[in-house]
Amino acid sequence: MSSLADKASTPRRRYDAKASREALLDAADALFHERGYDATTVRDIGEQAGVDAALIARYFGGKEGLYLATLEREPRTPMPAGFARAIEQMLSRSEQRGSGPIPLAMVSPTLSDDVRARICQIIGRRVVEPFAGQMAARGAPHAELRAEILVALAIGLSLTRASGTLPALAETPIDELLAVLDPVIDTLQDAG
Repeated sequence: MSSLADKASTPRRRYDAKASREALLDAADALFHERGYDATTVRDIGEQAGVDAALIARYFGGKEGLYLATLEREPRTPMPAGFARAIEQMLSRSEQRGSGPIPLAMVSPTLSDDVRARICQIIGRRVVEPFAGQMAARGAPHAELRAEILVALAIGLSLTRASGTLPALAETPIDELLAVLDPVIDTLQDAG
């Protein structure tokens, strides 16, 4: 049986903040991808990472900050060519995994300037810039504005479908919804 004096003289294992932070990012990335944001708990992330879940608040400010950090750290697969396919992908992902904090934050009036800047950077790099570039290459005026309108359309559709407040929109299969949206998408993407 060890005494308190023995425990006090035993050197503590060196704490590796960088390794803990990376383990949390790896675990969160895998779990958010597998389960979605809402179904992933900080406890799950901590357990998978093999570290105390309280470190999520310390390093990232909470689950939302950790989610944003996973999005910032690695490039994702590029958006599909054509905004109709991108909307289809976004809506399908939202229906499979639920709405993550980015769509919710984009419509929140209470964002801090820091979170707003991070979200703007993520959405800009992943969605707005690629589509604005495609539209600009076709000669569309106000390409960035058009791309942002398309992003707002996709997010609004996703959140409204998830809430079910507009039943026809919520119940319409994605392929039928896209058929109705085609003229709107085409108009926003066109050069004229």
